[in-house]
Amino acid sequence: MKKYLNLSNHNERYLFINISSITRKILKEESFKKSHKSVFFNSESNYKSILEYIEKLNIKTIVIETSNLNHLPEKITNEIIEAKLHGIKVYEVHEFYERVNGRIPLVKLNANEYLVDDVFSIGLESNDFFLKRIIDLSVSVLLLPVALPVILFGSLLVFMNSPGNVFFSQERVGKNSKKFRIYKLRTMKNEHCGDFTKNNDERLLAFGKFLRITKIDELPQLFNVLNGNMSLIGPRPEQQKYVEESVAENSYFDLRHLVKPGITGWAQVNLPKATPKDNLKKLEYDLYYIKNFSPLLDVKILLKTVKVIFSLNSN
Repeated sequence: MKKYLNLSNHNERYLFINISSITRKILKEESFKKSHKSVFFNSESNYKSILEYIEKLNIKTIVIETSNLNHLPEKITNEIIEAKLHGIKVYEVHEFYERVNGRIPLVKLNANEYLVDDVFSIGLESNDFFLKRIIDLSVSVLLLPVALPVILFGSLLVFMNSPGNVFFSQERVGKNSKKFRIYKLRTMKNEHCGDFTKNNDERLLAFGKFLRITKIDELPQLFNVLNGNMSLIGPRPEQQKYVEESVAENSYFDLRHLVKPGITGWAQVNLPKATPKDNLKKLEYDLYYIKNFSPLLDVKILLKTVKVIFSLNSN
């Protein structure tokens, strides 16, 4: 503990009361390690005063893990309450993880066991679905006069590069695991197996990369929104075989299907260049969106989508 007494005051310090798998996930985040200092306190073996730590180390935030405890000692309870009364922020570790990362913490302890938080309670109310549908229809109708000429422009690019069907259709998994057909502008040659795109993919058409970076190829999905299979904002829909692989990797993946898939989403704007190794983070982002849905969050995602498109375009 003494090694924290002489820390520089440039970075904010956090007092972690008890350590859990989620705490370790937080501490592994590069962005957190670079900008924060961590102090640790074990409520079962450390009998020093938490208030003394707060005063000497200038602690402003306490993060507490209680899921592994049968009880919290009265002395520590009283000290935490007193700290809150003096303006110290106190978070349960699950909540803190969400606030730091914008994701829900998912921990797979072993092949057949998971650390369970309140993840099973997530889901939209019927009023949320109704409001979301009204917004989807209204925005889609407003976008169509602008989107249709752009779709036509993209179609001409595809046709000039690869005569044939300019649209690409594929079965995907939607809300409640129901299948539907997604529509996009074709960006690849006619003869390909439909696997994930790779860097410098030879299957891409001459203008295929441009259509993907600008998201013009995604615009036909406005018709998926209008017919009710998709939403403007939500987890991206996957093929059945990838859903099965992902569920085998992490059972929580199926919770993405509590809502309609989206043209863009919280995972897409936070991990625009995601690779397969980012699958867990993408899932955590998707479940965070479902848990914290609001029209304001949707607006934020739309604005970030525009920012991502322009930033990727400038690379």
